[in-house]
Amino acid sequence: MRRGFCFARNRNQGEQKLSTQITEATLKNFQKVSYAKIEPSGNLIVLAGKNGAGKTSTNDGLEAALTGHNGRNIKRPIKDGHGKATIDIKLSDGSTLIRGYTPSGTTLKGLDAEGNKFGQKDLDARISSLGIDGRKFISMGEKDQLAALLSIVDLPFKPAELDAERKRLEAQRLSVGQQGKALGEAVVDSSLPTEETSAGEIISAIRLATDQAAKIKDAEDGLNYAESKVEEITAEIAQLTRQLEGWSVAVNDRQAELESQPLPADTSALEAQLASVEESNASIRANNQAREQVAAKDSLRNQYADLTEQIKTLDQRKTDGLAQAEMPIEGLTFDDEGVLYQGVPFSRASGREQLIVSCAMIMATNPEIRVIVIRDGNVLDMEGMQILNDMAEATNFQVFIELVKEDKGDDEYFFSEGELI
Repeated sequence: MRRGFCFARNRNQGEQKLSTQITEATLKNFQKVSYAKIEPSGNLIVLAGKNGAGKTSTNDGLEAALTGHNGRNIKRPIKDGHGKATIDIKLSDGSTLIRGYTPSGTTLKGLDAEGNKFGQKDLDARISSLGIDGRKFISMGEKDQLAALLSIVDLPFKPAELDAERKRLEAQRLSVGQQGKALGEAVVDSSLPTEETSAGEIISAIRLATDQAAKIKDAEDGLNYAESKVEEITAEIAQLTRQLEGWSVAVNDRQAELESQPLPADTSALEAQLASVEESNASIRANNQAREQVAAKDSLRNQYADLTEQIKTLDQRKTDGLAQAEMPIEGLTFDDEGVLYQGVPFSRASGREQLIVSCAMIMATNPEIRVIVIRDGNVLDMEGMQILNDMAEATNFQVFIELVKEDKGDDEYFFSEGELI
């Protein structure tokens, strides 16, 4: 069963550019190629042959002619025993370009259909920003792969801003969670009041009762003293009549004062309450602290839940945005770490999948000159070759693909010892 490789038009493909292909490429004495002339007739151009026969040299020549000479990849461009090398390319828009090599260096001669000269900068503007190497995207680092994908795909959000907001919310939620753990758990006794009992009020009540008792004691002492005087005067009534009358009055006064005094309060209950008030207040204080702790914990739980919902909203926004985005190929997406394909990191995809996705990325950049070279075509099976051909046809691309083969078979371009046979 074929895996679904589905294309989507992105912002670059939406504005179709002029589609230009190679109509003829001639290589002379370039690397291992003595002479090769290729006139592509389809979208998938197979360059077949044994290892070292000239296939890779041909693709190197096409890439050097279009993207410029790369001294790191092409150490010895001129075939041994020869004084110069050329790659002569004709394009479907009437342009021609010749990349020449001599021992002193390399030159590029470009002429458009009207005979106007153009150079490498003009070519760079007409080819994909990813070049023409079908493995370019594969060879990039994860961050560069992600940057390349984001430069192509039109998203309804800015990934960097969304990721920054998510990290901010996660950090805030982590802080709230840590505060909640630091508070610990508290048990509230709902039977205790929230207000503490005032010891001063109890002490004042005791003092009033004590003072009142002292007054009664004084009154009682006065009465006793008056009664003793009455007895004394009675015994001496004859001599002390006047005194008796006076003290009788005093007795009446003291009696009236005594009767006017209210009965003293019983201080035993107040004294017991005073003895236990600090213990009771300590319980109330501890219970109030527990109430505050529980309230703070509940507030933090609510904050944590709210932040979690905000993070879910951001994640859903990203998920919805990715669902709406038109990727270069079905199954391609990304996360904070990099590009994903079929839900796994791109680096863990199969060789066939990586190569097809990498080519789809070049196609998605919608360049004017639509050429791709593939040096490891044997990573593709027959199904993969058909998928690549369908992709090339759908986007008007030419794909020059190398295949290691022992015999020519039906291949149009079969290399042997640096020449086509």
